[in-house]
Amino acid sequence: MDDFDRFVDALQKEIDLETRRDFSDRVVKLGSNPENWGRMEDANVHARYTGPCGDTMEFYLMIDDGVITKISFMTNGCAPSIASGSQATLLALGKTVDEVMNIESSDILGALGRLPESHHHCPELARRTLHLAIEKYKEG
Repeated sequence: MDDFDRFVDALQKEIDLETRRDFSDRVVKLGSNPENWGRMEDANVHARYTGPCGDTMEFYLMIDDGVITKISFMTNGCAPSIASGSQATLLALGKTVDEVMNIESSDILGALGRLPESHHHCPELARRTLHLAIEKYKEG
């Protein structure tokens, strides 16, 4: 291993330690391996929202008798945005549309655990997009 390889290895270890200090294991896990990721072809509602940070999130929902039976999402955002979208899907699945309208960004943040304040807009992006999907569904 040459000096450059040792430098890169040390730098990666430092980045990993910093990430583990700043972000919960849940954020790291869902940010790198999200649940319910992808487009849903048979969705009966879809919503897309671009937040003030420039990240765009999309939710796809299958709703039967007012209950979310299937849900997925996509985003072009960072790992905390990905984790927030994924956590929002987990909170919404199996809930009624009225229950989902009661999900707040603080619920998503609480389920994620440690997230630096500079990324607290990510759960809000997920909440806004999810609520937009429910509003579209209710409009018919």
